Amino acid sequence: MDAKGATESSNPNHVVASVPSAAVASASAPTKRMLAFHFLRALSRIHGAAGPARRRTRTIRRAAYSSMARATGPRRAWSRALLLQAQARARRSRAETSRRAAVLVRRRVVAGPAAAAPASVALAPVVGQPSSAAARAALVPPAPPARQAGEPARSDALRRLVPGGAGMEYCSLLEETADYVRCLRAQVQLMQGLADLFSCQ
Repeated sequence: MDAKGATESSNPNHVVASVPSAAVASASAPTKRMLAFHFLRALSRIHGAAGPARRRTRTIRRAAYSSMARATGPRRAWSRALLLQAQARARRSRAETSRRAAVLVRRRVVAGPAAAAPASVALAPVVGQPSSAAARAALVPPAPPARQAGEPARSDALRRLVPGGAGMEYCSLLEETADYVRCLRAQVQLMQGLADLFSCQ
């Protein structure tokens, strides 16, 4: 692939127009466009990041789920749950970056001529960043509701599979599951369409 082709491939708008419409035929027209746009934009960021193959695979998988949630918006419980998970990961990443920067500053202060400077300056907490315990508490799923009459025993397994489904009433759970599966199918078809598209270039 030449430089022009590489530039076009990293442009989400260009690739979205190139993806066959059948690749995401099971999604509605606005959703499939947004799904492709968000996923390709995430892939363009991942493409420029270095890292081991395992980490890149995990990042791509997370990008696929996040793009599904962003394309759907906050109207669904499963998409809200995925968006909250993505926000929590972003907060942890920023907090870790700030912590590493603080450690680096402290080492420079200790090693430099200003070794007498108070260490509290370098170790000051990042304002506005929640503690890791608070972030974990926000992601703890609620307890499952009491099983209703006629509700199958496998409903609890379904609650574990669908993001945000832990505390859902059964009828709502079925509705969320149907929408989640529809978006998953569209995501798989989109990724297959992209793989076919790039394999021909």
